[in-house]
Amino acid sequence: MPDAPVVRALGLHKAFLPQRPVLCDVHFDVRPGEVHALLGENGAGKSTLVRILAGLVRPDAGRLELGGQPVAWHGYGPAAAQRAGIGMVHQHSTLVPALTVAENLAFGDPRGGWRFRPRAAHARVAALAERHRLEVPAAAPVEVLSVGLRQRAEILRALDRGARLLILDEPTSVLTPGESEALFQALRRLRDGGRAVVFISHKLDEIRAVADRISVLRRGRLEATLQARTADATSLGRLMLGRELPPLAPPPAPARSPAPRFALRGLSAPGYREASRLRSLELSVRGGELVGVAGIDGNGQRELEEVLAGVRRPGAGHVEVDGQPVAAEARRLQAAGVAHLSGERERAGLVPGFTVAENLILKRSWGDRRFFRRGRLDRGAARAAAREAIQAYGVEPPDPDADIATLSGGNAQKVAVARELGEDPPVLVAVNPTRGLDLAATRFVHERLLALRARGSAVLLVSTELDEVLALADRSFALVRGALVPVPAGADRAAIGAILLGTRAA
Repeated sequence: MPDAPVVRALGLHKAFLPQRPVLCDVHFDVRPGEVHALLGENGAGKSTLVRILAGLVRPDAGRLELGGQPVAWHGYGPAAAQRAGIGMVHQHSTLVPALTVAENLAFGDPRGGWRFRPRAAHARVAALAERHRLEVPAAAPVEVLSVGLRQRAEILRALDRGARLLILDEPTSVLTPGESEALFQALRRLRDGGRAVVFISHKLDEIRAVADRISVLRRGRLEATLQARTADATSLGRLMLGRELPPLAPPPAPARSPAPRFALRGLSAPGYREASRLRSLELSVRGGELVGVAGIDGNGQRELEEVLAGVRRPGAGHVEVDGQPVAAEARRLQAAGVAHLSGERERAGLVPGFTVAENLILKRSWGDRRFFRRGRLDRGAARAAAREAIQAYGVEPPDPDADIATLSGGNAQKVAVARELGEDPPVLVAVNPTRGLDLAATRFVHERLLALRARGSAVLLVSTELDEVLALADRSFALVRGALVPVPAGADRAAIGAILLGTRAA
């Protein structure tokens, strides 16, 4: 492997708030023909580091070299980074949903003329896809594609614009196991072809499977850079957290209620696609029970979440709470005691631009006299309640007036957990509640779900993380093309995988 790095960062320092540095004297380099993984907790500084490399953030101090040549910060931005061969695939898609894949690749391309030529654009996408073995439908609108296909399109766009260093920020957080493996194969091909890849992930097994070197950040400082072949999960976890994480010890479950506390009765609903249409779902959850629904993304998870959050009207069937039908409307479900915890923080959980205190009371009604007086928000009462929640749930920074958008993913999710679980709801619907979270934050959410179950609540966990369902659920179902399939007790991962793929009935 050549010694000269594609990119070298020296002594990077960045603080968005006074006295709270995000990066402290970080040295980092990436060599041609390697996959270099960045590992760290939420808020460790990983995204800030790669955004500096991509020209999206300017550091307060430090130097950057590209191909051995120093970079002047005053002239370095996204366009300069792209010209230097740095391409970034963000955690959340930056493609225009209403445009096709071919249109997205042409959109904003400085080499293109003023006129769009569909035939040439489609041929270009096809050639790129064949060369890199990343097949995507060039003529399909992005909004109808699976998450995995959207990601392929983003990678092709970066490669089409000359990326020699590809940065992937949490690329597997919303991918199925099969899509993740296909991505790993593509990254290995890029590496073998001489390109460099920076791969950010919280998943230790994935990092060890695909990376050549691993750099671990903790609280903005580089703890170590080591060869992936010599690293083990225990040592990586210790470097990342500063301590060892003990095994999850679920609290003892109480006696379960004899009758279901929460149930779906013949529930059907239209889908974004035919494969995601909900088809006569039957399911019940007793008090003191956690029922898991596993599935590959795009099989109806979003539709089910929207129905149970009261923002999508079912076509048939209904929801029951304690044996009584409840209209699938947000206020009716909330009044019946159904709380909703979503992993889609930006879309369905929290409001960027609102403070921590405001997000914590987001679902309160104007009639809640604890926080509202004559229709006006009592900010003092909201701040006081927020301080209690911040302390109880360990939110950092401990500032009720902080914009929720400035918190790390793990701390933002703690705010959502505090809001939904703070008053022990009788029913909790949790959909991908740990999506994008690190080990410690994931453990925090899991412990809270199990504690709520132990206090007698009914918990429905809908997750695309099979390991999460296997670790937490008392009973499990698979969501396959919008239908629920019971998972036999004791089924191994291979059997469950076959059910999820629809290649085997339960």
